[in-house]
Amino acid sequence: MTEETIQPEITDVPTGEQPKEAASAETKKRWAEFRQRIETTKSYRKKLIRNWSTNIDFRRGKTGASQGEDESVAVNLDWSYTKTKQAALFSQVPKVRVAHSPESVSAGPWLGAYERKLNDNLVRGGIEAAMDEVMPDVINAAGVGIVLVAAETLTEMKEVPDVDLSIFPPEVQAEVMKTGTFFGKPIPMTQVPNPVARRYTIRRISPADFLWPTDFTGSDFDNAPWLGYTGRIPWAEAAARFGLSDVEKDKLMVEDISSVDRLVDDTDKASNYKDDKVGFDEIFYHEFQYDTNAKSFSTIHHLVFLHGKTEPVIDEPWKGQVLNPDKPGEIIGSLKKPVRVLTLAYLSDEDIPPSDSAVARPQVIELNRARTHVNKQRARSAPWTWFDVNRLDPALQGALMRGTWQHAIPVQGDGSRIIGTVQQPAIHPENYKFDDVIKQDAQEIWTVGSNQLGVGGGVETKGEAGIIQTNFQTKVGRERARVASFVVGIAEVLGGLMCLFEEPTTFGDGFDPSLSERLSYSILADSTVLVDSNQRLERLNNFVNTYAKSGYINIEPVLREIATLVGLDPNTTVAAPQPKTPPPPNISLRLTGGEDMMNPLLLAFMLKTGQAPEPELVEKARALIESSVMPRPAMVPPQGMPPGPPPNVGEANPDAGLLPAITKRAEDGPQGGTTGGAQ
Repeated sequence: MTEETIQPEITDVPTGEQPKEAASAETKKRWAEFRQRIETTKSYRKKLIRNWSTNIDFRRGKTGASQGEDESVAVNLDWSYTKTKQAALFSQVPKVRVAHSPESVSAGPWLGAYERKLNDNLVRGGIEAAMDEVMPDVINAAGVGIVLVAAETLTEMKEVPDVDLSIFPPEVQAEVMKTGTFFGKPIPMTQVPNPVARRYTIRRISPADFLWPTDFTGSDFDNAPWLGYTGRIPWAEAAARFGLSDVEKDKLMVEDISSVDRLVDDTDKASNYKDDKVGFDEIFYHEFQYDTNAKSFSTIHHLVFLHGKTEPVIDEPWKGQVLNPDKPGEIIGSLKKPVRVLTLAYLSDEDIPPSDSAVARPQVIELNRARTHVNKQRARSAPWTWFDVNRLDPALQGALMRGTWQHAIPVQGDGSRIIGTVQQPAIHPENYKFDDVIKQDAQEIWTVGSNQLGVGGGVETKGEAGIIQTNFQTKVGRERARVASFVVGIAEVLGGLMCLFEEPTTFGDGFDPSLSERLSYSILADSTVLVDSNQRLERLNNFVNTYAKSGYINIEPVLREIATLVGLDPNTTVAAPQPKTPPPPNISLRLTGGEDMMNPLLLAFMLKTGQAPEPELVEKARALIESSVMPRPAMVPPQGMPPGPPPNVGEANPDAGLLPAITKRAEDGPQGGTTGGAQ
């Protein structure tokens, strides 16, 4: 197996190969200087490991071997405080956003695919596990966390022409590949490594393996002249990675690590490190700080020393970046070192800041000591029984003195005057008051209170709780921003490796690896903190209500996430809306009679718009009309009475006479004459 980020050209001489040229005196001097820097860091690191190991012991409740387990009391504040602080700083992997400068406007079409693949590689590379391991290192153990970003490649040897055919016309290239000859002679072939598999890895480096310049006093480790780590890998992997031969195995299988070089001081595990492990020290440094011929401030050099070898097995420019041949000084690949460092605090002119556990350790020791004293006082103040020897049966006195009597004791008279209990000394309340004061001091150091621990702290009003939470968010916001910057730095290195090693067609048309120097990476504020489903659902609902109608939102992904949060299957619940049918034409009709309904053109419009009645309705209407306009049948005279003769002409109604009103007016008129009437 080889690694593009750390795999060298083989500098050792395998069996059967020609030896390489001897290193110059200047090169050997540079090697010696870096070996001395590494040894200085290792010596200083051993002093820190003792304190780091103690911090871990306090977190797991092991306060030291000097106190007996039956007497000492361990109040494990570090465990709960570390978990609470870790959840407040990082509890989920955020989505990284990628943007580019205005100079690369043409980068737009492939940017979405590049961003999706970057986030996928972050998860596949193991950033979630790495962050879960790094955060306790920073908060509890060492005050510093380290991650290594790498692109690993599996290769196999492949024969290719030893002649650059690209300088010849295409027809010549085709003829050479077809005939296998070059100007009438066999094509000279050579073997080159051919990549067959590649992966990106993000793994945590133990603080006990971290290598850094001890004279560095800054807070941003990107400005450190060099960074590295001590590693141990199996022999098979070391032979493939560094080009080692079997004759060197006995010399290189010398491991100088002991139990005191580990964060967990467990002698039972020390023997595991002697099982076919090859140790090495790997560092990355800025070339311009150690080489006068450097052509860029961003170029990084790669150096690897094996334990048991004086000369390095890797001494070359880092393969995670290359100089752009078209633009001098421009870098293609990662601009930052693959060793990423996280710290949450800064102590003036200190290279490694203390962790929260280290700063609050005096308070925890004092609390443990106070609780131990209370425990001892309770043990020494066990209740004692007294009895009156003059009034108690001598046969019972021996059993009471041996302390074996726990049943009813026969006495004569009032038992309270014969047997009693010696008053037990009470524990003074101020002992527990001191416990509260010590815990408050520890909470101020950790920036974690009872509210954040989820146990309550005597808060009586909602406003008071809100003020406390706001102050906590203000204080922890700065540390959360440093964690976010650390995640973005990891993404930036990984993005540079993708630009260098991925095929341009992976991201679509328009992708140019040289854009790696102009891309910028970011994450949303507080996106490293996991919110519960109700909070997430509330945010999504507010987003939909506010912006869904703008026309710029693809609502389907939002609805799918909402369905997932409420417990529904988005594959069956969310579906694209069906397209609406075209609206019917707006035609106004005015019917004035049956003649209009007989007009074929008018009836065709009604059929087109769906306004024509159904045939069943027409039949019902016809039946209704027939039943309402037919004449009434003639009156049939009662049986037994013959019909009378028809009236004469002019006598259609022989019984007709003057209307009462007219008759009355005739009677009331002047001279008694009539004013009107009927003959």
